[in-house]
Amino acid sequence: VRRPDLVKPYSLNISQEDLPPDYMAILSLLFGLMGLLLKFKFMAWLALFFCFGSVANMKKSETDFKQILSSCMFAIMGLVMNYTRREYP
Repeated sequence: VRRPDLVKPYSLNISQEDLPPDYMAILSLLFGLMGLLLKFKFMAWLALFFCFGSVANMKKSETDFKQILSSCMFAIMGLVMNYTRREYP
């Protein structure tokens, strides 16, 4: 005997602490630091691409402005510092 009046739609309740970490944002921050501190242009470009990928895949519910800003700023500053530095012979 089926009782359709007792059927409840399934809803997934996930807290903010149970979400998996955003690996692209972590990689963006890591490559940005490496590009900025070690002066590797390739690492700075990777950081920028990982930053864009992280922002593009981010959901509205899990947006953290400080995390986005820090990873993007490290990526951009790594590129700026690498391309505006003086080349000594």
